[in-house]
Amino acid sequence: MKTFLKRIQTTYIYHWIIWMILIAFKLIMDFSVFGNFLFLMNLQIFVAAIFLFYLNYYWSLPYIIKQKPKTIFIIVISFFVMYIGLTILFSPPMHHPPFPPKDFPKDFPRPERMMNKRLNLHDIFFKIGLFSIIFSTLLFFVDKWMENQKMIKALEFERQSSELKILREQINPHFFFNALNSIYSLSITQSKDTPRVILVLSDIMRYVLNDKNGQKNNLNDEIINIKKYIEIQSIRFNKFNNINWQFYGNFEAYKIEPLLLLTFIENAFKYADFGKGPVDIKVHLQDHILDFNVKNFYENKPSARTDNNQLGIKNTKMKLDLLYPEKYQLDIKDNGSEYEISLKLQLN
Repeated sequence: MKTFLKRIQTTYIYHWIIWMILIAFKLIMDFSVFGNFLFLMNLQIFVAAIFLFYLNYYWSLPYIIKQKPKTIFIIVISFFVMYIGLTILFSPPMHHPPFPPKDFPKDFPRPERMMNKRLNLHDIFFKIGLFSIIFSTLLFFVDKWMENQKMIKALEFERQSSELKILREQINPHFFFNALNSIYSLSITQSKDTPRVILVLSDIMRYVLNDKNGQKNNLNDEIINIKKYIEIQSIRFNKFNNINWQFYGNFEAYKIEPLLLLTFIENAFKYADFGKGPVDIKVHLQDHILDFNVKNFYENKPSARTDNNQLGIKNTKMKLDLLYPEKYQLDIKDNGSEYEISLKLQLN
């Protein structure tokens, strides 16, 4: 019952608004011409109009649109031919001019006589009927268009939600493999950093695997996770002095899509050639704008940039399109030996 009432209130209320406007307009016009609202005649007019309107709206039009295009064309043409023929055949003769002259003759229909005049079949079917059919047809297709737009938006939202869910569940395993390789190497050399790497890696895995609710994370938590990842890579490459990073801003006040930035950072370490130069990472937040930049040098070989890297970048761009439409600017520069990614992201 509540759903039915809500549907009437939200979907068809404008029908009644339009009816009220038309009724008010008709009453005002009658009063301005005849000095009377002509309640009896107007009641008959609008009862007939509303009946014919919804007969066409709920029965005729739904039946017609289900037919084949050729059948619809025949029905429409037949209707107009029949209407024109019946109008010519049953039109009453004109006994007086359409507008009264200044001096009313005794036999001219007076306003008070018009008030008591009853509607005949010609008025109902050839005047009120035409208006109701045109009016109901226009609103019918407006309603259908609005329903189609809602359906398209719902399907688009469902599609985007499904795509986003798939993208969120695609955990890139590269940094896990790299970290495990680092642990393996450290364990062979019996490095004192092995326990620390295992502990940090477990924190990162817990952070990633716990993110299954589809919600955005606090930006500060994301930065902490990035720092832990940088720490593991620093131990792995033993290049503490060849990794530069800057983090600046009030990260606690904002939220961000989980692992959005980590994909770019992971690619930088995966293809980095520390013999050519450092890995530079900058994350600045100011006035709702997150300014992210990561740069690395890589070995100038055709295999340096693999399909996996391009797929990771593509998936991240899809996330940006779905979650931050028209709120980000992503620039990628590659001069053959240096790779740089700059991202400006507007956060709420």
